[in-house]
Amino acid sequence: MSLKLFILAPTIVILNSCSEPPELDPADGKTPASSLESVSADPASSHSLPPTQSDRPKGMVFIPAGPFHRGGDAGEMGGDSVSHQSAYPVHEVHVDAFWIDETEVTNRQFMEFVEATGYKTFADRPLPPDRARELREDTERHLARLELFASQATGEKQGQILAAMEQLREDLKSAPLEGSVIFSTPEGELEDPEGLSQWWGWEPEANWRTPGGPGTTLEGLEDHPVVNVTHKDAAAFAKWAGKRLPTEAEWEKAARGGLDRKPYVWGSEKNPDGKDSWMANIWQGEWPHKNSEADGFFATAPVKSFPPNGYGLYDASGNVWEIVADLYHPRSYELPSATVPNSTGPTPGEANDPETDVIYRVTKGGSFLCSDVWCKGYQPGSRDGIDDDSPSNHTGFRCAMDVRNSED
Repeated sequence: MSLKLFILAPTIVILNSCSEPPELDPADGKTPASSLESVSADPASSHSLPPTQSDRPKGMVFIPAGPFHRGGDAGEMGGDSVSHQSAYPVHEVHVDAFWIDETEVTNRQFMEFVEATGYKTFADRPLPPDRARELREDTERHLARLELFASQATGEKQGQILAAMEQLREDLKSAPLEGSVIFSTPEGELEDPEGLSQWWGWEPEANWRTPGGPGTTLEGLEDHPVVNVTHKDAAAFAKWAGKRLPTEAEWEKAARGGLDRKPYVWGSEKNPDGKDSWMANIWQGEWPHKNSEADGFFATAPVKSFPPNGYGLYDASGNVWEIVADLYHPRSYELPSATVPNSTGPTPGEANDPETDVIYRVTKGGSFLCSDVWCKGYQPGSRDGIDDDSPSNHTGFRCAMDVRNSED
């Protein structure tokens, strides 16, 4: 098979499966004490105690008010994790009580929204002319690089590169009208260890209904997280559902499950029940050529496939990156807005590049593609960004709700 390369959007920022998951306590559905460290209580406040069970919005969990330490995980500052490079300094931030979805929004839930409203996602719509032009220009640059590689290669390797070039020339004949960014396992040796276009490509026929591109469907994936959506798509769903997207601070407080400065949402050990036990849907094996699927999954997993954290959130680590409300800035945590109570992140003036119309939003939690080799995005202190013109098949979201709204 020839090396599979696709047109890659130039502004994409890559954010980012257990034999059997540890058994849950049938009494409350939580992880056994052996798998989850004790949860520390937040300081007393008007919303430190959860409302009664009858007040709980369906499918949501209560996050009590209080401060927590936000930011990069221990030992990662200055390390190789691309998803930790913008996560410092660690700082304290207070968050009021709120509700958050216990799972990522699923294909089943998103389908209900689309059927009720007729909504079309970004991946369903024709690309803006400027975006299509950018894709063509990036492809031409990539062709020039491949031509150089081909001149230096021989034999089968040269043949793979020439085949990839031919495919790209075919793609240039017609600009893609719609689609999403899809991961594709590269064949052969990588030309550039950090060359994202070797495993990420623009697939014109990929959207939330066809998450893997042509020939794929949602059959059997109804309870998997919806993917190939943008911030605008997620915000539209949240509004329809009477909810909103969580802020970055809210998301991380909820994901940490009441634990303080732990490297994982379940505690201190990556595999608390032994090396063959996996607590999240992430990548195992050789990146990016071979996912051993030691955790049971190659791509997305059904929500609730792994144990919840101390607050009852499922998949706060891995599965899909989750889009939050905050604008992305690589030095967000150095700005005054990082430490104000209920931080909503940098202002548009601070975060947006005046020379481009592209807007980036924060994503949290990592995905099935995250590993210790590449990004460690599955750790709660990691963060990354995604622009609103680049949906991908490892990015989804979950919703939040103010406590006062749920009491109205």
